[in-house]
Amino acid sequence: MTKRIRAYIYLLTTAVIWGIASVVIKHTLSFIKPFSFLFWRFLLTCLIMIPLLYAFRKKQLFSLSPFKIFKLFILGFIGTTLSLGLLFIGYQYTTAIDGVLIDSVAPILVIIGGAIFLKEKVTKIERLGAGLAFFGSITTIIQPFLEGRTLAYKNIYGNFLVFLSTFTWAVYCLLVRKIEAKDKIKTDPFVVTTITFISGLITIIPFFLWESLSLPVGLPALGGQAGIYPSIHLSINPSAIPGILFMVIFSSVIAYFTYNAGYALIEASEATIFDYLRPIFTAPLAVWWLKEQITISFLTGALLIALGVFLTEYKPKKIPNS
Repeated sequence: MTKRIRAYIYLLTTAVIWGIASVVIKHTLSFIKPFSFLFWRFLLTCLIMIPLLYAFRKKQLFSLSPFKIFKLFILGFIGTTLSLGLLFIGYQYTTAIDGVLIDSVAPILVIIGGAIFLKEKVTKIERLGAGLAFFGSITTIIQPFLEGRTLAYKNIYGNFLVFLSTFTWAVYCLLVRKIEAKDKIKTDPFVVTTITFISGLITIIPFFLWESLSLPVGLPALGGQAGIYPSIHLSINPSAIPGILFMVIFSSVIAYFTYNAGYALIEASEATIFDYLRPIFTAPLAVWWLKEQITISFLTGALLIALGVFLTEYKPKKIPNS
């Protein structure tokens, strides 16, 4: 099996898992709150990845300077707690189909950000494609309003939060790229991923505790009976456990490995194509399982994004001189 075929298998596996994950997240949020979902996901993922890091990547970890680890920790907060927190809250108010389509424009935002902040070269065709994809994402965000959907503003709010999550993830990718370019030494992807999840676990705890806080009616601050205080509820609805385990085993451990392994084998520009495949796996499952609908407005936004992606990723072949 060639390197390229292995990369395709890895990246296709990632696209399938993360495409399914959108439906799993939407379904599981019916039984658990967003930060609680993320806390248990990060905790269980760290329990798996930290021993693997110590067993197989200990040398790479100890070779990092404390300052580099600190920078990766801060980046981990942006890429997990901030980005995924916005994503999970957004999924409470929008559909899995809308969410994954908006989320799929992250590579386009990375291209735009790379041109603005990293002074990377972008052709006219790429600028046109990025503009179309961005406009398509805006169409998807406001489509509940265009369709006159009940609770449209609630759906738009969810779509906007998903877009903020996508924007935050693009910032994370750009910062990682900038740090790696400055250091001139590429950090092992497994080390980066593990530090990212450790950062996510530590920084999600205050949000998790706040979300789990129960304020009884008798709380003195609320004018109730003295001696009754807030309590923290850490119980998990059994119906949420399958979704949490899927996100830990498949979406975190397996998908992050196949994602990093695929990107390490082929050019990033080619690997990025697989990031756009997730809606293909999300839509049929969301229609069948969650009873979501594919509308004209959704198809319009999807078509604009697809056209923008094609133009952005299109690389014309050079015709040799005769």
